[in-house]
Amino acid sequence: MFYTVITLLLSFHINAVSFVYPCQGQAGAFRTNPDNTPGGFVAETASVDATVFITTDASVCGSATVIEGAYITDRSVIKGRATIRGNVQIAGKAAVYGDAYVTNQNGERMLVTNDSKIYGQAYINGSVIISGTSEVFGWGKVLEFAQITGNSKVCGSFTARGYDILNDDQTRCPQ
Repeated sequence: MFYTVITLLLSFHINAVSFVYPCQGQAGAFRTNPDNTPGGFVAETASVDATVFITTDASVCGSATVIEGAYITDRSVIKGRATIRGNVQIAGKAAVYGDAYVTNQNGERMLVTNDSKIYGQAYINGSVIISGTSEVFGWGKVLEFAQITGNSKVCGSFTARGYDILNDDQTRCPQ
C-alpha cells in the first residue's frame, strides 16, 4: 500500500512538472494571442510574430520560428530550428522539429494534426494534410494538395505532390 501511494504521488508530480515547465524548462513566457486570449508558451530563443495564434497547451521551443498568421493549437510542439509560415495549422499532439520548413502562402489552410511528426530537413508547402501517426523526415517533401494519413512515411528524397494520397500505412522512402 505504501509503495502504491508513493508511486501515485510521483506520477502526479512528474505530470505536473511537464505541464508547468513546457519546452523542457527553457526560459520563456506564455503569450497573448492576436485576439487577446491567453496563448501558449514561447521560449525566449524562439521567434513568433504578433499574427500567430497559439493555444494555451501548445508551445514553441528552441530556435523555432512561427510567422505570418500560423495556428499552433492543442498540445502541439514546434522546436529545434523548424519554421512554420503562413496559412498553416499544427494541431493535436503534432510535432515539428529539426530543420523542417512548413509553409503555405496560398490556398486553403494546411493541416498537420494528430500525432504526426515533421522533422529533419523536411519541406512541406501547400494546402496539404498530414495526420494520424504519419511522419515526414529526412529530405522528404509534401507539396500542393497531397495527403499523408494513417501511419504513412515520406522520407529520404521522396516527394508527394499534386493530389497524391498516402494512406493505409504506406511508406515512400528510397531503398
